[in-house]
Order: sequence, then structure tokens, then C-alpha cells
Amino acid sequence: MHLETLIDDLGSFGIYQMILIPTLSLAVLVLGPTMLMMAFAGVEPDWWCTSQHLLPSQWNVSYANGSYQNCLWNGTCERKFSDEMETAVTEWNLVCQMSWVSNAIISIQMVGVLVGTVIAGYCADAYGRKKVFYSGLLLIFLGNTASAFSVSWVMFTVLRAVLGIACSFILSTTYLYQIEFVGKKWRALISSLPTWSVSIMMFSLLAKLLHNWKWLHLATAALTFPILFTWFFVPESLRWLAVKGRVEEARRVINKMAAYNKKPVPDTSILELIAEEEKAEGDKAKSYTYIDLLKTKKLARKTIFSCYIWFSCSIVYYAISFGLKNLSGDFYLNMLLMALTELPITPCIIVVTSLFGRRVCAAFAFLLTAAGCFGLAISTRLAPVEDKGNYINACALTAKCTTLLGWLVVQALCVEQYPTVIRNLGYAAMNSGARIGGILAGLVLSLGGSKDLMVPFIALGIVVCVTVLATLGLDETRGKALEDTMKTCTPETHEKGRLLLWEGQGGSTVPRDDQPDKLAEKVVS
Repeated sequence: MHLETLIDDLGSFGIYQMILIPTLSLAVLVLGPTMLMMAFAGVEPDWWCTSQHLLPSQWNVSYANGSYQNCLWNGTCERKFSDEMETAVTEWNLVCQMSWVSNAIISIQMVGVLVGTVIAGYCADAYGRKKVFYSGLLLIFLGNTASAFSVSWVMFTVLRAVLGIACSFILSTTYLYQIEFVGKKWRALISSLPTWSVSIMMFSLLAKLLHNWKWLHLATAALTFPILFTWFFVPESLRWLAVKGRVEEARRVINKMAAYNKKPVPDTSILELIAEEEKAEGDKAKSYTYIDLLKTKKLARKTIFSCYIWFSCSIVYYAISFGLKNLSGDFYLNMLLMALTELPITPCIIVVTSLFGRRVCAAFAFLLTAAGCFGLAISTRLAPVEDKGNYINACALTAKCTTLLGWLVVQALCVEQYPTVIRNLGYAAMNSGARIGGILAGLVLSLGGSKDLMVPFIALGIVVCVTVLATLGLDETRGKALEDTMKTCTPETHEKGRLLLWEGQGGSTVPRDDQPDKLAEKVVS
């Protein structure tokens, strides 16, 4: 049982949704700078060793006097960093024997995202999308503000973990929150909104303008603060209210949607039916857990495939994002180009998915990602020296953009595999897989040492090839209604293993197909 007809009657994408969807998307604008802050804060600018024998004008003589990034020069080294940018590396001298700290901070942040994802998945289904969503926004505001005043890299690392948890609250709820207010025809549009790309563009421009990691944190906090006040206008998810039996609250949301969309208030009796159907599942309906994602073989297959797909997308996307400093050319320009090329790609999802379906489009995008990864690996060895940097950048750009394209498509494909009552748990499980991929992204980059990209990208290419098969193993969901309860997922609804029997005289039963009104159902093992 589902609410698709009711939402269509209210206007599947009317004025109300046109206001609500962009409002919720504002959170993603501050999510990008928060999530990828270490792409800037972890950069190691040029530096030189200084001594009493060297004048400031001689610091950049570099190789001539051996002072350029020499960790062992004269046994001791007081370092002078380039004033091109101020990062966490320059703040706490995270070079030489401390160079491991920067990558460790990234991994710890991703562990925070993983932990937060597990928490958010349970809480969003148990206590509502709205509370988790705005808790994440509040933590992003407080965490970014506090990070700017960090007094040590240890304090900064702890705050990055807290911000990781905050980011996971937004990542685990935003898309689901949005699609639960629109009709099935518009779910592809929601997944194709280029909010993330705009967020990365904003981050790259702020980094170019401010050049300072502290001001970047404060700017992100300042942008987050006004979004917090949308709490007073954004309602709880209509579908969540229905399955939780909060019928009167759901009716108030329906009345508001009808008023904004200038539609007559439809019959809301289905709200009671959905609440009763979910209640019939028993007390368990009030306390679904991650185990329910593996309740049947079909659900288990969907969960395993979906989690692997998200793991694969994450490990490729973040390996390239955090590895921008390893690419040739200007750091700010590379970051901006990555965002600009993503921007026109995402709207294409609407067209291609409507023509070919979600599975085929995602699988094709991942094939292109694999080609980009293998192409980059080959370029490191076979490309002409004078053009090697351009080849590597082009392949990295291709892999990152097609990964995002495929990820946005499977975002819709994967979450539509689950009913409302466990959809956020499923989404959280996928995000957990993605977070594991993010944690391992830095380790994969280190497979080839500090500079060699061949081995890491061969490994990434193999991972993505398996992703193509996993994507094709999911059910196509284009044009299908979203289920709201677990009734269709329980083994008892399967027709296999049933006999239809007619009760005869004396309590005996015999097969009778000609009297359906007297049929009794008996489950046989």
C-alpha cells in the first residue's frame, strides 16, 4: 500500500514542492565545503628551511642551497611556508615526520561519517527525517565555528570527526526527505539536481578568495546559520507520518500542500489504512533494525549490491577529490574544473533515465568510469612526457564526473528498492558502504607511493568493473510506485508454496478452482 495516488491528487510537483525541495537542498550547499575541507586544509604549500645564514630573499633559492623541503637539512630546520595559502599543514607544521597527520585526519573524519550514518539511519526511521536533518545542520554550524579556533591538530581532528557525523546526518536524509513529497515521475529530477556540484564550485571559489582554512570554516558556518531557521517552515515527511500512525499531523501537511498547490483536499482515508497495515505488522513495526534489510533473500541481495555500489562510487570519487594536489596544474583551477564539468552532466540524468531506465544508464556511466581509471593508469607510463599531465588530468576528470553521474542515478535506483518503513535504514546502510570507501580512498592512493598513480587507479578500475555487474543485478524501478509498508517484503505474501483448497463436508478439503468464493488458503512447506 502506498501514497502515490494521494500525492498525485495534491499535485505531484506543485508550488509547494517547488519551494520545499530547494529549501532542503540548501543544506547540501554547506555540506560540500564541510565534507571536502581537507582537500584544501590538507594541502602542503612550498616551504624552505631557514637558518641564520640565509636572508629571506634566499629562502626560495631552493635547490641551489638545499633548503627546499629538506627534512634533514643541517640536522634542524625552522620552516618558512609559502604565503600562497594558509592550511592546517602550515598552521601546525605537518610536514616531514608529521606528514602522516593530514591523511589521518581525512580517515578519522570518514570514520565519523560512518558512525553518524549508522546513527542517522536508525534515528530517521524511528524519530523522523526532520529531527535528524536539522541536527546535522546545527552540528555543521557549531563544528565549523569551533574548528576555526582549534589550538592544536588533535583538537582539529576531533572536530573533523564531529563534522563527519554532522555531514552523515545530512547525507542520510536529504534525498529521502525530498522524494517522499513528490510523485514517482519527479524522483529522477530530484536525484539530478546539481546541488553538490554547485556546492563544490562555491567551495573552490571561497578557497581561491580567502586562501585561509580558518576563514573557510567561518564562511561555511556563516552560510549555515540562516538555513537553521527553515526548521519553522519545513514539515516532517508525509510518508513517515503516515506509517507512524500520526494521521492528524499528516492531514495538516496535506491541507497545506493542497492550499499551496491550489488543489482540493483529497480523501485522506488511505492514511488510516496505511497506519493500520503497518500496525498489523506488530510491535516490530516500531523498532525496525538493520537486520530487516536482510529479512528475505531478495532484500539481502538488494542490500548487498546497493552497499557495494555506494562503496565503489565513494572510493573513486574521494580518491580523486582528496588527490587533487597530486594532479598537475593550479590547485584552485583543478577543483573548479571538477565542479564545472559535473554541473552540466547531472541534468542529463532526467533525459537518459527516462529513455533507458536507471540500471542501464548507471551501468554505462560506471563503464566510462572504469575506462577513465584504466586510462589514467596507462597514461602514467605511456603518455608523452610533455603531455602526461594533461592526459592524467583528463582521465581523472572523466572518472570523477562519470562516477558522480552513476552515483546520482543509483541513488534513486537503490533507495527505491525499499519500503518507507525501512527506506532510511537502507539508505543509511548504503551510506555506510560509501563511508568505508571514503576511509579507504586515502589508503588506495598510497598503494603506489607518494607520486605513482598507476597501481591505485588499476585497483580502482577493477573495483568499478564489479560495480557494473552489481548495478545490473538490481530491479529496475523507473515508473514504479514507492511501497510504504513491509507487507510486500514478507515471505507470507509470496505465492510459491500455497495450495488453494475448498472446505468440503465433514471438514475435509479438496482442490476446487471453480468456486473462488469458498476457497481457503493453506500454506504448505
